[in-house]
Amino acid sequence: MPNSRPPLLLASSGTAALLRVTGKPSLDVSNHLRGVTERLLSSGHQQFTVDLKDCPSVDSTFIGVLLFVTKAARRAAPETGRVCLLNAGELVRRQIDTLGVLDRFDLAEADAAGVRFEALPVSAASKAENTRVCLEAHRALIEACAANAAKFHDVIQFLEADLQGPPSTAPTPP
Repeated sequence: MPNSRPPLLLASSGTAALLRVTGKPSLDVSNHLRGVTERLLSSGHQQFTVDLKDCPSVDSTFIGVLLFVTKAARRAAPETGRVCLLNAGELVRRQIDTLGVLDRFDLAEADAAGVRFEALPVSAASKAENTRVCLEAHRALIEACAANAAKFHDVIQFLEADLQGPPSTAPTPP
């Protein structure tokens, strides 16, 4: 039976936003998280807390999107812009640390049980949009930690080629 809990929830107040991720984030959730945080940044939000209590594991695209959010928040508000990972389990911390970027985030443990969240609809993005987000996420991972270049070189090449589309098959003139 599929999980009926919404994969992405939001609560915000002032310049702070609390996002809760439930389940393992899909590419669509990563894509939507990026879009939501871009809109929140443009409306004046500066601090983002991402509650990962109900998130058993993450992938490199999701981690790269979190890096994008961190960089964008710091660019928007150099003194106060930040991302805090709340209730990240041991596996999630290890996955982020394996990519050499755990130090880019504040880490905290707290009970957010009384918070009133709004469910955010997560719809499927186009293949091209998902490819762009995935490419940007992996570029962010490389920018944040040079050791990731070797890990993601082939991924970057594949995604870049995928965005360019198939080679032209136009006939050559005689």
